[in-house]
Amino acid sequence: MKPQEDYRNGDVGAGDDSEGEEAASALEEELSVCDEAAPARALAALNALRKSRQHYDVLLLAGGAEVPAHRAVLAAASPYLLEALSAPPPAASGAAPAYRVDDVEPDALKELVEYAYTGRLRVRSSSDARRLYVAAWRLRVEGVRAALAARLLRRRAPADCLPLRALPDLEPHHRADLDAYIAQNFEELCSMGALGSLPEVRLEMLRTSSAEGGEETPVALANAALAWLQGFQGDLEELCSRPHLLFVDSGGALRDCGELPELLGDAPELARYRRAAAVRRARPAAPAAPLPALQLGARAARVADCAVVAAKQLATGDARNTRALVSVRGQLFVARISWTDVAETARGGVLGGARAEAEGERRARLPHRRCAHGLATLRGRLIACGGYDRARVLQDAVAYDPTTNTWTELPNMRSARARFPAARLGDEVYVIGGSDGHAELDSVDVWSAHGGWRGAARLPLARSHAAAAADEARGELFVVGGWAGGRSLRAVHKYSPGADAWTEVAPLNTGRSQCAAVWWRAALWALGGCDAWHCVASCEWLAAGAWRAGAPLPTPRRSVGGAVWRGRLVSVGGSDGAASLRHTDWLEAGGAWAAGPALRRARAALGVGVLGGVLYAAGGFDGKEFLSCVECLYEPDGEWSTLCSPPPVPRAPAARTPATPPAAGEHQESEENGVAAQ
Repeated sequence: MKPQEDYRNGDVGAGDDSEGEEAASALEEELSVCDEAAPARALAALNALRKSRQHYDVLLLAGGAEVPAHRAVLAAASPYLLEALSAPPPAASGAAPAYRVDDVEPDALKELVEYAYTGRLRVRSSSDARRLYVAAWRLRVEGVRAALAARLLRRRAPADCLPLRALPDLEPHHRADLDAYIAQNFEELCSMGALGSLPEVRLEMLRTSSAEGGEETPVALANAALAWLQGFQGDLEELCSRPHLLFVDSGGALRDCGELPELLGDAPELARYRRAAAVRRARPAAPAAPLPALQLGARAARVADCAVVAAKQLATGDARNTRALVSVRGQLFVARISWTDVAETARGGVLGGARAEAEGERRARLPHRRCAHGLATLRGRLIACGGYDRARVLQDAVAYDPTTNTWTELPNMRSARARFPAARLGDEVYVIGGSDGHAELDSVDVWSAHGGWRGAARLPLARSHAAAAADEARGELFVVGGWAGGRSLRAVHKYSPGADAWTEVAPLNTGRSQCAAVWWRAALWALGGCDAWHCVASCEWLAAGAWRAGAPLPTPRRSVGGAVWRGRLVSVGGSDGAASLRHTDWLEAGGAWAAGPALRRARAALGVGVLGGVLYAAGGFDGKEFLSCVECLYEPDGEWSTLCSPPPVPRAPAARTPATPPAAGEHQESEENGVAAQ
């Protein structure tokens, strides 16, 4: 028999190879070294070196304390420090670069750095645990934060449940469990004076017979107070320094009586309250504190914490006098609420301004509650499409005709999408990119009143949360920034309808998503947005192929709406990262942003458009629910209204600054091109 034939099918040869591999594996196992304690020893050695100020490469500064460390160890322990320390280090002469960590207590910082090297955290008391929890939350040391939360919740007691409830970013099930415990023990907390350390706000609610009623239980009153507190725009000192007189309008929403227009017949007490409110609004805002070097203080909780924790009747036993514990943006408040029914003609017409708001035809609501939708204007109509209705991503499109005050259905878009911009160019509306709920999109749909929906050239890069604006004079459409690949984009692309093609233009100076884009005074503007970690106030504009810094918004915000109205650049609503906003601000050429009238409802991810000289805000998210209501601003010195006609003008309106005329080559109809980036 030939030797080669033994290997014809590979049987014997395969067996020999296996034996060789097993022998090699055994040899490798016999000779290899595996010391499972080596990583711990290496970290312990690094820890000893840094403590003796040897071979460390970064210095953290907090409250006068210096904590030496190794950048790689900090980056591995804290995703936030990984991001913060990736920036070029400050200039230093031979010494390790130093970074300030102003929002973390020095002792807590030292203990968390020690934990990064040893995996051990020594906690001596519940107060220490809460202090370390906050530091771990700021630095995003999630393992420590979650472990401390679980241990603290197991040891809860009436004496410390309120400090526990004030901890940021508690998991929803932890927060719900703690709220149930506080509600169960609320009587004891009140009797032991535990609420005395919390800020207290006093609210007096007035309701007329025409307002939508509801059961006046303590919880119902507390929920009404919570809805108003969520939209409050002042600071904590102003909120708690005085009683607030509120009116329940015909839609059931609370409004501050100081915002009502002045009418003949109003009671003297309402006039005095209105004057005091106007003085408070006119006070200059306190200058914003500079951000810390690592911007730790700007971090917001992942979950918007707005809830009624507990509520009870006061000693009178009348539900119209209620004491409640509420959480707004993670801040605990005690709310003292009184409720009064009044006749519309009582007290010399105390609610005259509100009565005017209750009369007249209201703007029709969107067919669906929605946010993160597209909104543009075309041929005297608002076109709203897509977005979220909380349960799903929408594919529908609707049109609003102000002459009939009706919304009518349009054919569905070619695909469902949300978090996208819409913009008018010529006689068509473009909806660009976005998200289908699972992934970013690069598709572009175009609506024409004559031809329905059709496709256009795809974006060079799939993205959501972008913004868009059109240069009508040149017939070009721009898409600005957005979100893709886990980061905010600097990319800006231009679409030419004739070539059905996108080309890249100069990138933004700051990567931003959820910004607004507006074509104003022959330049492309980007307003606010988010740089992946923080809301930003910065604005920039493109001219001569380069982006330049514009006047920053008064406060950082994302999910903001933008438009050109009465020759001004306007920003509307948005979110500061913790709450939806009621802000309206505008900019005139060569000036700074000025505050306009506040929206009736806080709105983020809203739609903004201009029709017939009227500024519209439609849909959005108020921090609690998705909105279908529409409100309008008729005059810069007026008030936002849900009415189809302008509300009564105050007897002594504020002087208006003449609007700056458009620059040469700028078309008045470009006022319809403002788009909110969702």
